[in-house]
Amino acid sequence: MNAAVRERHQTGISGFLSYAGQVLLIALPMFAVTYAIFSDAFAATLSSLPLTFAVLPFVIWAALRFGRREVTTLNALACAIAAWHTLQGRGPFASAALTTSLLLLLAFMGTLVSTGLVLNAVVGERSRALEALAQALKTLKEEAIRDPLTNLYNRRFLRDYLSRELMRAARESIRVAVIMIDLDRFKRVNDTAGHAAGDFVLTEIATLLKRHIRGTDIACRYGGEEFTLVLPNATLQSARRRGEAICSAIREESGRLRGVTASLGVAIFPDHAAEPAPLLRAADKALYDAKSRGRNQVRIFAHGTAKISAFRSKTARRAHG
Repeated sequence: MNAAVRERHQTGISGFLSYAGQVLLIALPMFAVTYAIFSDAFAATLSSLPLTFAVLPFVIWAALRFGRREVTTLNALACAIAAWHTLQGRGPFASAALTTSLLLLLAFMGTLVSTGLVLNAVVGERSRALEALAQALKTLKEEAIRDPLTNLYNRRFLRDYLSRELMRAARESIRVAVIMIDLDRFKRVNDTAGHAAGDFVLTEIATLLKRHIRGTDIACRYGGEEFTLVLPNATLQSARRRGEAICSAIREESGRLRGVTASLGVAIFPDHAAEPAPLLRAADKALYDAKSRGRNQVRIFAHGTAKISAFRSKTARRAHG
């Protein structure tokens, strides 16, 4: 048995013992009070008939804390104690006539069972409703930050995330890369093949981006055919290599993607900008510099101009001169 299995086994045992201890914490005083009332332990000093209500707080406590099986078991045992002593001629119901005694016993047992089970059902229904509400809120929150078509994060999430990430990067003195991606001639796909074909291209691009990012990176659909990648703790060289790999992968898939290629712009925090909006603008400027220089390439932002990436395929050179 390996360490992980042993740990799960020990956790299961400790959880069971803890739960059993909680049940006993209610069961023992509940049975003790029931026994004392129906064995005439208080008969010499107190009228034991009103004391039968002293069992109800334990029933309510159990109904609020445990499941139906535990509540049913506790109620059944308490009722058994009451029935045994009543049939033996002891307890608050024994002094009445037999018929009356049995009716009082049945009323007591019915009160215990109905109180426990009904309250437990109400609590259980409320718990399920709260769980359903929590799940719905979780789903709603996820939908609010996800693009419904590609399932990538959306622009709203990017805005909040990038602000937090840049503050963290500033504290830890690390760099953050932003890559803006725009699909070349994507409008032509919608115009010639229809929006269903365009949606197919977008979802395929989203899948490709997910394959080319690390677990610490995020991919967002910025809008339309534009995407944004945020790469924490990335250097300029690593961000450029990532951009070149993505550009190449899209180019290699261009046949299946109806001839679509991609232009990419890269900017680095804090070298190119120290705030989220200026950093996105810097990556966007580099992107449109790539567009103006023939598309299907990666550009790095530089103040006043953008340095072209050394990466550019022979195919791209032939296509754009």
